[in-house]
Amino acid sequence: MTSNTPQEDPEFDLSSKRIVQLAGLADAAAAGAKRGWYEISSALTDKREAADVDTVAVAFDYRLQDRVDGNSNPVFHTAHLMPLAQLPPTVADLWASVAAVATTASVRARLHDLLFTLGRQPKHKHAEQACSAYLELGGANWDSLYRARAVIRALDIARQMKLESRADDAVKQTISNIRECLGSNERKPGVTLRLLGRLVEEKNPPADVDELLKAARTRYAGDPYIEVDAAMLQRRRAKGDKDALQVLDREIVGIWTTAADASSGLQKLGHLTKAVDYARDHGQTDLLAAATTAMQAIGIEDLEMQSFSVPIEVSDEEIRKWVGYFTQGDDWRACLVRFANGEQGAPPSGHTDDNRIQVENLKKEAPLYSMLPHAKIGGDGLPRWEPQSEDDQELQRLTDVELFRIQVVAPLYAKALQEIGTLHRPIREEVEEFFAEHASLPPDLPRVLADSLTRYWHQDYEPCAYLLAPKIETMLRSLARTVDEPVYLTQRKSTPGKYVGLGTLLPILGKHGLAESWNRYLTTLLAGPTGLNLRNELAHGFVDEVSAPIAAMMVQAAMYVATLTPRRKGGSVPGVVEA
Repeated sequence: MTSNTPQEDPEFDLSSKRIVQLAGLADAAAAGAKRGWYEISSALTDKREAADVDTVAVAFDYRLQDRVDGNSNPVFHTAHLMPLAQLPPTVADLWASVAAVATTASVRARLHDLLFTLGRQPKHKHAEQACSAYLELGGANWDSLYRARAVIRALDIARQMKLESRADDAVKQTISNIRECLGSNERKPGVTLRLLGRLVEEKNPPADVDELLKAARTRYAGDPYIEVDAAMLQRRRAKGDKDALQVLDREIVGIWTTAADASSGLQKLGHLTKAVDYARDHGQTDLLAAATTAMQAIGIEDLEMQSFSVPIEVSDEEIRKWVGYFTQGDDWRACLVRFANGEQGAPPSGHTDDNRIQVENLKKEAPLYSMLPHAKIGGDGLPRWEPQSEDDQELQRLTDVELFRIQVVAPLYAKALQEIGTLHRPIREEVEEFFAEHASLPPDLPRVLADSLTRYWHQDYEPCAYLLAPKIETMLRSLARTVDEPVYLTQRKSTPGKYVGLGTLLPILGKHGLAESWNRYLTTLLAGPTGLNLRNELAHGFVDEVSAPIAAMMVQAAMYVATLTPRRKGGSVPGVVEA
Protein backbone atom coordinates (compact mmCIF):
# COMPACT_ATOMS: atom_id res chain seq x y z
CA MET A 1 0.00 0.00 0.00
CA THR A 2 2.88 2.40 0.57
CA SER A 3 4.19 1.95 -2.97
CA ASN A 4 3.66 4.40 -5.78
CA THR A 5 3.05 1.48 -8.13
CA PRO A 6 -0.53 0.15 -8.22
CA GLN A 7 -0.76 -3.51 -7.32
CA GLU A 8 -3.38 -6.13 -8.09
CA ASP A 9 -6.50 -6.07 -5.92
CA PRO A 10 -5.49 -7.42 -2.50
CA GLU A 11 -8.00 -9.70 -0.82
CA PHE A 12 -9.09 -8.80 2.71
CA ASP A 13 -11.04 -10.65 5.38
CA LEU A 14 -14.27 -8.61 5.57
CA SER A 15 -15.92 -10.85 8.16
CA SER A 16 -17.68 -9.07 11.01
CA LYS A 17 -15.19 -10.41 13.52
CA ARG A 18 -12.15 -9.10 11.63
CA ILE A 19 -13.75 -5.73 10.82
CA VAL A 20 -14.60 -5.21 14.50
CA GLN A 21 -10.97 -6.00 15.36
CA LEU A 22 -9.67 -3.50 12.79
CA ALA A 23 -12.11 -0.81 13.91
CA GLY A 24 -11.07 -1.42 17.50
CA LEU A 25 -7.40 -0.99 16.59
CA ALA A 26 -8.15 2.24 14.73
CA ASP A 27 -10.32 3.60 17.54
CA ALA A 28 -7.66 2.79 20.11
CA ALA A 29 -5.01 4.54 18.00
CA ALA A 30 -7.29 7.57 17.64
CA ALA A 31 -8.05 7.83 21.34
CA GLY A 32 -4.79 9.60 22.14
CA ALA A 33 -4.56 11.67 18.98
CA LYS A 34 -4.87 15.45 19.38
CA ARG A 35 -2.84 16.86 16.50
CA GLY A 36 -4.15 15.25 13.35
CA TRP A 37 -4.42 12.00 11.53
CA TYR A 38 -0.69 11.26 11.37
CA GLU A 39 -0.81 10.49 15.08
CA ILE A 40 -3.34 7.74 14.36
CA SER A 41 -1.15 6.29 11.64
CA SER A 42 1.90 6.44 13.90
CA ALA A 43 0.06 4.63 16.69
CA LEU A 44 -0.57 1.75 14.28
CA THR A 45 3.05 1.49 13.13
CA ASP A 46 3.97 -1.64 15.08
CA LYS A 47 0.89 -3.48 13.74
CA ARG A 48 1.25 -2.62 10.05
CA GLU A 49 2.84 -5.92 9.05
CA ALA A 50 -0.70 -7.19 8.58
CA ALA A 51 -1.90 -6.05 5.13
CA ASP A 52 -5.37 -5.03 6.30
CA VAL A 53 -4.01 -3.03 9.26
CA ASP A 54 -1.57 -1.29 6.90
CA THR A 55 -4.43 -0.46 4.55
CA VAL A 56 -6.45 1.09 7.36
CA ALA A 57 -3.39 3.01 8.60
CA VAL A 58 -2.72 4.35 5.10
CA ALA A 59 -6.05 6.20 5.22
CA PHE A 60 -4.56 8.44 7.91
CA ASP A 61 -1.31 9.02 6.00
CA TYR A 62 -3.01 11.05 3.30
CA ARG A 63 -2.87 14.80 3.73
CA LEU A 64 -5.80 17.01 2.83
CA GLN A 65 -4.33 19.96 0.95
CA ASP A 66 -5.21 23.38 2.31
CA ARG A 67 -7.90 25.28 0.45
CA VAL A 68 -6.62 27.71 -2.19
CA ASP A 69 -8.57 30.76 -3.40
CA GLY A 70 -11.89 29.43 -2.18
CA ASN A 71 -11.48 26.08 -3.94
CA SER A 72 -13.09 23.47 -1.69
CA ASN A 73 -12.42 20.48 -3.94
CA PRO A 74 -10.33 18.11 -1.82
CA VAL A 75 -6.91 16.93 -2.88
CA PHE A 76 -5.63 14.13 -0.68
CA HIS A 77 -1.97 13.46 -1.31
CA THR A 78 1.26 12.12 0.09
CA ALA A 79 4.35 11.70 -2.04
CA HIS A 80 5.04 8.05 -1.19
CA LEU A 81 1.41 6.85 -1.55
CA MET A 82 -0.68 5.86 -4.52
CA PRO A 83 -3.07 8.56 -5.75
CA LEU A 84 -6.55 7.80 -4.43
CA ALA A 85 -7.92 7.25 -7.92
CA GLN A 86 -5.42 4.43 -8.50
CA LEU A 87 -6.22 2.45 -5.36
CA PRO A 88 -7.63 -1.04 -5.87
CA PRO A 89 -11.42 -1.20 -5.28
CA THR A 90 -10.92 -3.66 -2.42
CA VAL A 91 -9.20 -0.91 -0.41
CA ALA A 92 -12.39 1.19 -0.51
CA ASP A 93 -14.38 -1.94 0.45
CA LEU A 94 -12.23 -2.36 3.57
CA TRP A 95 -12.45 1.33 4.49
CA ALA A 96 -16.23 1.29 4.13
CA SER A 97 -16.55 -1.78 6.35
CA VAL A 98 -14.35 -0.28 9.09
CA ALA A 99 -16.07 3.14 8.88
CA ALA A 100 -19.46 1.49 9.46
CA VAL A 101 -18.46 0.17 12.92
CA ALA A 102 -15.81 2.65 14.09
CA THR A 103 -16.81 4.77 17.09
CA THR A 104 -14.25 7.60 17.25
CA ALA A 105 -15.00 10.78 15.31
CA SER A 106 -11.51 11.06 13.80
CA VAL A 107 -11.65 7.56 12.28
CA ARG A 108 -15.15 8.05 10.92
CA ALA A 109 -14.36 11.52 9.56
CA ARG A 110 -11.29 10.43 7.62
CA LEU A 111 -12.69 7.15 6.23
CA HIS A 112 -16.04 8.60 5.18
CA ASP A 113 -14.31 11.62 3.64
CA LEU A 114 -12.01 9.41 1.58
CA LEU A 115 -14.98 7.33 0.44
CA PHE A 116 -16.90 10.50 -0.42
CA THR A 117 -13.93 11.84 -2.38
CA LEU A 118 -13.65 8.54 -4.27
CA GLY A 119 -17.35 8.78 -5.19
CA ARG A 120 -18.19 5.63 -3.27
CA GLN A 121 -21.93 5.00 -3.17
CA PRO A 122 -24.02 6.04 -1.44
CA LYS A 123 -21.99 9.24 -1.83
CA HIS A 124 -24.59 11.38 -0.10
CA LYS A 125 -24.50 9.10 2.95
CA HIS A 126 -20.71 9.23 3.16
CA ALA A 127 -20.88 13.04 2.93
CA GLU A 128 -23.36 13.20 5.81
CA GLN A 129 -21.31 10.84 7.95
CA ALA A 130 -18.08 12.76 7.24
CA CYS A 131 -19.76 16.10 8.10
CA SER A 132 -21.17 14.70 11.33
CA ALA A 133 -17.81 13.32 12.43
CA TYR A 134 -15.90 16.46 11.44
CA LEU A 135 -18.33 18.61 13.45
CA GLU A 136 -17.80 16.36 16.42
CA LEU A 137 -14.05 16.85 16.03
CA GLY A 138 -14.53 20.60 15.69
CA GLY A 139 -15.88 20.75 19.22
CA ALA A 140 -13.65 18.07 20.70
CA ASN A 141 -10.31 18.23 22.51
CA TRP A 142 -8.09 18.22 19.45
CA ASP A 143 -5.54 20.97 18.91
CA SER A 144 -7.31 24.17 17.82
CA LEU A 145 -5.70 24.21 14.38
CA TYR A 146 -6.85 20.67 13.57
CA ARG A 147 -10.30 21.43 14.95
CA ALA A 148 -10.41 24.40 12.57
CA ARG A 149 -9.46 22.22 9.63
CA ALA A 150 -12.15 19.71 10.61
CA VAL A 151 -14.98 22.24 10.83
CA ILE A 152 -13.93 23.94 7.59
CA ARG A 153 -13.92 20.58 5.84
CA ALA A 154 -17.40 19.87 7.22
CA LEU A 155 -18.66 23.18 5.84
CA ASP A 156 -17.05 22.54 2.45
CA ILE A 157 -18.64 19.10 2.09
CA ALA A 158 -22.02 20.37 3.28
CA ARG A 159 -22.05 23.20 0.74
CA GLN A 160 -20.89 20.93 -2.04
CA MET A 161 -23.64 18.38 -1.34
CA LYS A 162 -26.30 20.97 -0.39
CA LEU A 163 -26.65 19.60 3.13
CA GLU A 164 -28.12 22.82 4.49
CA SER A 165 -28.69 21.74 8.09
CA ARG A 166 -25.15 20.38 8.30
CA ALA A 167 -23.85 23.62 6.80
CA ASP A 168 -25.75 25.64 9.42
CA ASP A 169 -24.24 23.48 12.14
CA ALA A 170 -20.76 23.98 10.66
CA VAL A 171 -21.19 27.76 10.58
CA LYS A 172 -22.30 27.76 14.21
CA GLN A 173 -19.35 25.60 15.21
CA THR A 174 -16.99 27.87 13.26
CA ILE A 175 -18.29 30.93 15.09
CA SER A 176 -17.98 29.11 18.42
CA ASN A 177 -14.36 28.17 17.67
CA ILE A 178 -13.53 31.76 16.64
CA ARG A 179 -14.95 33.15 19.88
CA GLU A 180 -13.00 30.56 21.84
CA CYS A 181 -9.74 31.60 20.13
CA LEU A 182 -10.40 35.30 20.62
CA GLY A 183 -11.12 34.74 24.31
CA SER A 184 -8.12 32.52 24.93
CA ASN A 185 -5.06 33.76 26.81
CA GLU A 186 -3.00 32.07 24.09
CA ARG A 187 -2.81 34.02 20.84
CA LYS A 188 -4.06 31.89 17.95
CA PRO A 189 -4.18 34.22 14.94
CA GLY A 190 -3.55 31.47 12.39
CA VAL A 191 -6.59 29.56 13.59
CA THR A 192 -8.79 32.61 14.03
CA LEU A 193 -8.10 34.09 10.60
CA ARG A 194 -8.35 30.71 8.89
CA LEU A 195 -11.88 30.30 10.30
CA LEU A 196 -12.87 33.90 9.62
CA GLY A 197 -11.61 33.61 6.06
CA ARG A 198 -13.87 30.63 5.49
CA LEU A 199 -16.91 32.52 6.83
CA VAL A 200 -16.14 35.48 4.58
CA GLU A 201 -16.20 33.12 1.59
CA GLU A 202 -19.80 32.15 2.31
CA LYS A 203 -22.35 33.37 -0.23
CA ASN A 204 -24.36 34.81 2.66
CA PRO A 205 -21.97 35.15 5.59
CA PRO A 206 -23.52 35.10 9.08
CA ALA A 207 -24.34 38.41 10.75
CA ASP A 208 -21.66 37.75 13.38
CA VAL A 209 -18.79 37.89 10.91
CA ASP A 210 -18.35 41.69 10.91
CA GLU A 211 -18.32 41.83 14.69
CA LEU A 212 -15.82 38.94 14.80
CA LEU A 213 -13.52 40.62 12.27
CA LYS A 214 -13.54 43.80 14.33
CA ALA A 215 -12.80 41.79 17.47
CA ALA A 216 -9.93 40.01 15.69
CA ARG A 217 -8.33 43.31 14.73
CA THR A 218 -8.58 44.47 18.32
CA ARG A 219 -7.25 41.16 19.70
CA TYR A 220 -4.23 41.12 17.42
CA ALA A 221 -3.50 44.86 17.33
CA GLY A 222 0.20 45.45 17.70
CA ASP A 223 1.15 42.79 15.17
CA PRO A 224 0.75 44.64 11.86
CA TYR A 225 0.92 41.55 9.67
CA ILE A 226 -1.96 39.84 11.47
CA GLU A 227 -4.02 43.00 11.84
CA VAL A 228 -3.63 43.75 8.12
CA ASP A 229 -4.73 40.20 7.28
CA ALA A 230 -7.89 40.76 9.34
CA ALA A 231 -8.43 44.15 7.68
CA MET A 232 -8.07 42.55 4.25
CA LEU A 233 -10.89 40.16 5.18
CA GLN A 234 -12.96 43.21 6.12
CA ARG A 235 -12.08 44.63 2.72
CA ARG A 236 -13.48 41.54 1.02
CA ARG A 237 -16.68 42.05 2.98
CA ALA A 238 -16.84 45.68 1.78
CA LYS A 239 -16.50 44.79 -1.89
CA GLY A 240 -18.46 47.31 -3.98
CA ASP A 241 -18.78 49.86 -1.17
CA LYS A 242 -16.34 52.58 -2.25
CA ASP A 243 -16.66 54.62 0.94
CA ALA A 244 -16.02 51.60 3.17
CA LEU A 245 -13.07 50.53 1.02
CA GLN A 246 -11.62 54.02 1.21
CA VAL A 247 -11.79 53.95 5.00
CA LEU A 248 -10.23 50.49 5.21
CA ASP A 249 -7.44 51.37 2.79
CA ARG A 250 -6.46 54.35 4.93
CA GLU A 251 -6.63 52.21 8.05
CA ILE A 252 -4.34 49.60 6.50
CA VAL A 253 -1.74 52.22 5.60
CA GLY A 254 -2.12 53.51 9.15
CA ILE A 255 -1.45 50.06 10.60
CA TRP A 256 1.92 49.97 8.84
CA THR A 257 2.90 53.54 9.72
CA THR A 258 1.90 53.06 13.35
CA ALA A 259 4.00 49.90 13.49
CA ALA A 260 6.90 51.84 11.93
CA ASP A 261 6.65 54.53 14.60
CA ALA A 262 6.96 51.84 17.26
CA SER A 263 9.99 50.15 15.69
CA SER A 264 13.48 50.97 14.50
CA GLY A 265 16.16 49.86 12.09
CA LEU A 266 15.37 47.47 9.28
CA GLN A 267 12.00 46.64 10.83
CA LYS A 268 10.96 50.31 10.67
CA LEU A 269 12.08 50.48 7.04
CA GLY A 270 10.14 47.31 6.23
CA HIS A 271 6.92 48.63 7.78
CA LEU A 272 7.22 51.95 5.93
CA THR A 273 7.88 50.12 2.68
CA LYS A 274 4.63 48.20 3.19
CA ALA A 275 2.82 51.49 3.86
CA VAL A 276 4.26 53.08 0.72
CA ASP A 277 3.43 50.09 -1.48
CA TYR A 278 -0.14 49.82 -0.23
CA ALA A 279 -0.81 53.57 -0.42
CA ARG A 280 0.52 53.70 -3.99
CA ASP A 281 -1.44 50.65 -5.13
CA HIS A 282 -4.71 51.93 -3.63
CA GLY A 283 -4.59 55.59 -4.61
CA GLN A 284 -3.90 57.10 -1.19
CA THR A 285 -1.68 59.91 -2.50
CA ASP A 286 -1.50 61.96 0.70
CA LEU A 287 -0.62 58.91 2.80
CA LEU A 288 1.87 57.84 0.13
CA ALA A 289 3.67 61.17 0.39
CA ALA A 290 3.74 61.04 4.18
CA ALA A 291 5.04 57.44 4.31
CA THR A 292 7.64 58.12 1.62
CA THR A 293 8.88 61.20 3.49
CA ALA A 294 9.18 59.15 6.69
CA MET A 295 11.07 56.45 4.83
CA GLN A 296 13.45 58.95 3.28
CA ALA A 297 14.25 60.31 6.73
CA ILE A 298 15.85 57.00 7.72
CA GLY A 299 19.60 57.17 7.35
CA ILE A 300 21.80 54.23 6.50
CA GLU A 301 23.20 54.41 10.05
CA ASP A 302 19.66 54.10 11.45
CA LEU A 303 19.22 50.63 9.95
CA GLU A 304 21.41 49.08 12.64
CA MET A 305 22.91 46.66 10.15
CA GLN A 306 25.95 44.57 10.94
CA SER A 307 28.83 43.59 8.72
CA PHE A 308 30.07 40.05 8.61
CA SER A 309 33.37 38.92 7.15
CA VAL A 310 34.59 35.43 6.45
CA PRO A 311 38.35 35.07 5.98
CA ILE A 312 39.52 33.04 3.02
CA GLU A 313 43.05 31.74 3.30
CA VAL A 314 45.07 31.97 0.10
CA SER A 315 48.80 31.37 0.17
CA ASP A 316 51.20 34.04 -1.04
CA GLU A 317 52.39 31.64 -3.69
CA GLU A 318 48.88 31.20 -5.06
CA ILE A 319 48.33 34.97 -5.10
CA ARG A 320 51.64 35.54 -6.93
CA LYS A 321 50.73 32.90 -9.47
CA TRP A 322 47.25 34.36 -10.00
CA VAL A 323 48.49 37.95 -10.33
CA GLY A 324 51.43 36.80 -12.48
CA TYR A 325 49.06 35.51 -15.15
CA PHE A 326 48.08 39.12 -15.86
CA THR A 327 51.44 40.82 -15.31
CA GLN A 328 53.82 38.41 -17.04
CA GLY A 329 55.84 39.46 -20.07
CA ASP A 330 57.46 42.70 -21.15
CA ASP A 331 54.53 44.15 -23.10
CA TRP A 332 52.04 46.08 -20.96
CA ARG A 333 49.62 45.97 -23.90
CA ALA A 334 49.41 42.17 -23.70
CA CYS A 335 48.90 42.47 -19.95
CA LEU A 336 45.94 44.82 -20.42
CA VAL A 337 44.43 42.48 -23.02
CA ARG A 338 44.64 39.56 -20.58
CA PHE A 339 43.18 41.72 -17.81
CA ALA A 340 40.28 42.79 -20.05
CA ASN A 341 39.42 39.18 -20.90
CA GLY A 342 39.31 38.04 -17.27
CA GLU A 343 40.72 34.86 -15.80
CA GLN A 344 41.33 32.50 -18.71
CA GLY A 345 38.47 34.16 -20.59
CA ALA A 346 35.99 34.00 -17.68
CA PRO A 347 34.52 37.16 -16.10
CA PRO A 348 35.14 37.88 -12.41
CA SER A 349 31.66 36.50 -11.61
CA GLY A 350 32.55 33.12 -13.16
CA HIS A 351 30.82 31.04 -15.81
CA THR A 352 27.04 31.19 -15.55
CA ASP A 353 26.62 27.43 -16.02
CA ASP A 354 28.97 26.79 -13.08
CA ASN A 355 27.10 29.33 -10.98
CA ARG A 356 23.77 27.66 -11.68
CA ILE A 357 25.23 24.37 -10.49
CA GLN A 358 26.40 26.14 -7.33
CA VAL A 359 22.87 27.50 -6.79
CA GLU A 360 21.48 23.96 -6.92
CA ASN A 361 24.14 22.77 -4.48
CA LEU A 362 23.26 25.59 -2.07
CA LYS A 363 19.60 24.59 -2.17
CA LYS A 364 20.65 21.22 -0.77
CA GLU A 365 23.37 22.37 1.61
CA ALA A 366 21.70 25.56 2.89
CA PRO A 367 17.98 25.09 2.24
CA LEU A 368 16.84 27.76 4.70
CA TYR A 369 19.00 30.43 3.07
CA SER A 370 17.78 29.41 -0.37
CA MET A 371 14.11 29.54 0.63
CA LEU A 372 14.10 32.91 2.38
CA PRO A 373 13.71 35.95 0.11
CA HIS A 374 15.73 39.01 1.03
CA ALA A 375 15.43 42.63 -0.03
CA LYS A 376 18.20 44.74 -1.54
CA ILE A 377 18.92 48.09 0.11
CA GLY A 378 20.76 50.88 -1.69
CA GLY A 379 23.65 52.96 -0.43
CA ASP A 380 21.16 55.59 0.77
CA GLY A 381 19.46 53.03 3.04
CA LEU A 382 16.28 52.83 0.96
CA PRO A 383 14.84 49.58 -0.42
CA ARG A 384 15.71 48.86 -4.03
CA TRP A 385 14.35 45.42 -4.84
CA GLU A 386 12.61 42.43 -3.30
CA PRO A 387 11.73 39.13 -5.02
CA GLN A 388 8.07 38.95 -6.05
CA SER A 389 8.00 35.42 -7.46
CA GLU A 390 9.94 32.16 -7.49
CA ASP A 391 11.63 33.29 -10.73
CA ASP A 392 12.77 36.43 -8.92
CA GLN A 393 14.15 34.36 -6.05
CA GLU A 394 15.99 32.12 -8.49
CA LEU A 395 17.52 35.21 -10.09
CA GLN A 396 18.53 36.47 -6.65
CA ARG A 397 20.17 33.13 -5.79
CA LEU A 398 22.19 33.24 -9.02
CA THR A 399 23.20 36.85 -8.40
CA ASP A 400 24.28 36.02 -4.85
CA VAL A 401 26.66 33.36 -6.16
CA GLU A 402 28.02 35.83 -8.73
CA LEU A 403 28.47 38.51 -6.07
CA PHE A 404 30.37 36.11 -3.84
CA ARG A 405 32.76 35.26 -6.67
CA ILE A 406 33.25 38.96 -7.47
CA GLN A 407 33.95 39.79 -3.82
CA VAL A 408 36.53 37.01 -3.61
CA VAL A 409 38.50 37.92 -6.75
CA ALA A 410 38.05 41.72 -6.82
CA PRO A 411 41.03 42.36 -4.45
CA LEU A 412 43.16 40.09 -6.65
CA TYR A 413 42.14 42.00 -9.79
CA ALA A 414 42.94 45.23 -7.96
CA LYS A 415 46.42 43.97 -7.10
CA ALA A 416 47.01 42.69 -10.63
CA LEU A 417 45.98 45.98 -12.24
CA GLN A 418 48.17 47.98 -9.86
CA GLU A 419 51.18 45.77 -10.59
CA ILE A 420 50.72 46.17 -14.34
CA GLY A 421 51.20 49.90 -13.82
CA THR A 422 54.01 49.50 -11.27
CA LEU A 423 56.02 46.95 -13.26
CA HIS A 424 55.56 48.34 -16.78
CA ARG A 425 54.92 52.05 -16.13
CA PRO A 426 52.95 52.72 -19.37
CA ILE A 427 52.99 56.31 -20.60
CA ARG A 428 49.52 57.89 -20.60
CA GLU A 429 49.72 59.02 -24.27
CA GLU A 430 50.72 55.50 -25.32
CA VAL A 431 47.78 54.04 -23.40
CA GLU A 432 45.43 56.39 -25.25
CA GLU A 433 46.99 55.36 -28.58
CA PHE A 434 46.53 51.71 -27.58
CA PHE A 435 42.79 52.19 -27.09
CA ALA A 436 42.52 54.35 -30.21
CA GLU A 437 43.39 51.25 -32.24
CA HIS A 438 39.88 49.95 -31.42
CA ALA A 439 38.04 51.36 -34.40
CA SER A 440 34.58 50.66 -32.97
CA LEU A 441 35.07 52.93 -29.93
CA PRO A 442 33.37 56.34 -29.87
CA PRO A 443 35.96 59.12 -30.49
CA ASP A 444 36.41 60.31 -26.89
CA LEU A 445 36.62 56.87 -25.28
CA PRO A 446 40.38 56.24 -25.78
CA ARG A 447 41.08 59.44 -23.81
CA VAL A 448 38.64 58.49 -21.03
CA LEU A 449 40.02 54.96 -20.72
CA ALA A 450 43.60 56.24 -20.59
CA ASP A 451 42.67 58.86 -17.98
CA SER A 452 40.84 56.29 -15.82
CA LEU A 453 43.78 53.86 -15.91
CA THR A 454 46.23 56.63 -15.06
CA ARG A 455 44.09 57.69 -12.12
CA TYR A 456 43.87 54.07 -10.94
CA TRP A 457 47.63 53.65 -11.04
CA HIS A 458 47.91 56.85 -8.97
CA GLN A 459 45.46 55.23 -6.48
CA ASP A 460 42.88 57.92 -7.27
CA TYR A 461 40.03 55.42 -7.28
CA GLU A 462 36.95 57.64 -6.96
CA PRO A 463 37.43 59.74 -10.12
CA CYS A 464 38.51 56.56 -11.93
CA ALA A 465 35.15 54.88 -11.20
CA TYR A 466 33.08 58.01 -11.83
CA LEU A 467 34.77 58.54 -15.19
CA LEU A 468 33.95 55.01 -16.33
CA ALA A 469 30.40 54.52 -15.02
CA PRO A 470 28.60 56.50 -17.77
CA LYS A 471 31.12 55.68 -20.49
CA ILE A 472 30.57 51.92 -20.25
CA GLU A 473 26.94 52.62 -21.09
CA THR A 474 28.08 54.90 -23.95
CA MET A 475 30.14 52.09 -25.47
CA LEU A 476 27.34 49.55 -25.18
CA ARG A 477 24.83 51.97 -26.69
CA SER A 478 27.18 52.67 -29.61
CA LEU A 479 27.60 48.93 -30.13
CA ALA A 480 23.83 48.38 -30.18
CA ARG A 481 23.39 51.14 -32.76
CA THR A 482 26.10 49.56 -34.92
CA VAL A 483 24.12 46.29 -35.10
CA ASP A 484 21.02 48.28 -36.07
CA GLU A 485 19.13 48.01 -32.78
CA PRO A 486 16.82 50.93 -31.83
CA VAL A 487 18.07 52.43 -28.57
CA TYR A 488 16.27 55.78 -28.57
CA LEU A 489 12.72 56.38 -27.41
CA THR A 490 11.00 59.38 -28.94
CA GLN A 491 8.81 61.71 -26.91
CA ARG A 492 5.45 60.35 -25.78
CA LYS A 493 3.01 63.02 -24.60
CA SER A 494 4.81 64.86 -21.80
CA THR A 495 7.65 62.32 -21.52
CA PRO A 496 10.68 63.65 -23.42
CA GLY A 497 12.76 61.54 -25.77
CA LYS A 498 15.51 59.50 -24.16
CA TYR A 499 17.92 56.63 -24.66
CA VAL A 500 17.19 53.21 -23.17
CA GLY A 501 19.15 52.36 -20.04
CA LEU A 502 21.91 49.90 -19.37
CA GLY A 503 19.41 47.31 -18.13
CA THR A 504 17.82 47.33 -21.59
CA LEU A 505 21.03 47.51 -23.61
CA LEU A 506 22.56 44.35 -22.17
CA PRO A 507 19.63 42.04 -23.07
CA ILE A 508 19.61 43.60 -26.57
CA LEU A 509 23.28 42.78 -27.07
CA GLY A 510 22.69 39.34 -25.61
CA LYS A 511 20.49 38.64 -28.64
CA HIS A 512 23.44 39.54 -30.85
CA GLY A 513 25.94 37.18 -29.30
CA LEU A 514 27.25 38.85 -26.16
CA ALA A 515 28.30 35.80 -24.12
CA GLU A 516 25.85 34.99 -21.32
CA SER A 517 28.51 34.86 -18.61
CA TRP A 518 29.83 38.30 -19.53
CA ASN A 519 26.31 39.64 -19.91
CA ARG A 520 25.45 38.39 -16.44
CA TYR A 521 28.67 39.88 -15.03
CA LEU A 522 28.01 43.33 -16.48
CA THR A 523 24.40 43.17 -15.30
CA THR A 524 25.31 42.11 -11.76
CA LEU A 525 28.13 44.65 -11.46
CA LEU A 526 26.50 47.65 -13.11
CA ALA A 527 22.79 47.45 -13.81
CA GLY A 528 20.89 44.69 -12.03
CA PRO A 529 18.82 45.63 -8.96
CA THR A 530 19.71 42.23 -7.51
CA GLY A 531 23.42 42.99 -7.75
CA LEU A 532 25.76 45.90 -7.02
CA ASN A 533 23.98 48.22 -9.48
CA LEU A 534 27.10 50.43 -9.51
CA ARG A 535 26.02 52.48 -12.54
CA ASN A 536 23.06 53.93 -10.65
CA GLU A 537 24.59 53.92 -7.18
CA LEU A 538 27.57 55.95 -8.42
CA ALA A 539 25.45 58.26 -10.56
CA HIS A 540 23.24 59.16 -7.58
CA GLY A 541 26.16 59.59 -5.21
CA PHE A 542 25.31 56.69 -2.92
CA VAL A 543 28.80 55.14 -2.86
CA ASP A 544 30.58 56.82 0.05
CA GLU A 545 34.00 55.37 -0.68
CA VAL A 546 35.28 53.86 -3.90
CA SER A 547 37.80 51.19 -2.94
CA ALA A 548 40.54 49.77 -5.12
CA PRO A 549 38.57 46.52 -5.76
CA ILE A 550 35.48 48.48 -6.90
CA ALA A 551 37.55 50.69 -9.17
CA ALA A 552 39.38 47.64 -10.55
CA MET A 553 36.07 45.97 -11.41
CA MET A 554 34.92 49.13 -13.21
CA VAL A 555 38.20 49.24 -15.17
CA GLN A 556 38.00 45.57 -16.04
CA ALA A 557 34.38 45.87 -17.21
CA ALA A 558 35.15 48.97 -19.29
CA MET A 559 38.16 47.35 -20.91
CA TYR A 560 36.18 44.22 -21.76
CA VAL A 561 33.39 46.27 -23.35
CA ALA A 562 36.02 48.22 -25.28
CA THR A 563 37.19 44.95 -26.91
CA LEU A 564 33.71 44.15 -28.25
CA THR A 565 33.21 44.70 -31.96
CA PRO A 566 30.18 44.10 -34.19
CA ARG A 567 30.37 41.55 -36.96
CA ARG A 568 28.10 41.57 -39.97
CA LYS A 569 27.12 38.33 -41.67
CA GLY A 570 27.39 38.49 -45.41
CA GLY A 571 28.90 41.95 -45.17
CA SER A 572 25.64 43.80 -44.55
CA VAL A 573 23.34 41.90 -42.20
CA PRO A 574 23.81 42.67 -38.48
CA GLY A 575 25.44 39.75 -36.75
CA VAL A 576 26.81 38.83 -33.35
CA VAL A 577 28.89 40.86 -30.96
CA GLU A 578 32.38 39.47 -30.59
CA ALA A 579 35.35 40.20 -28.40
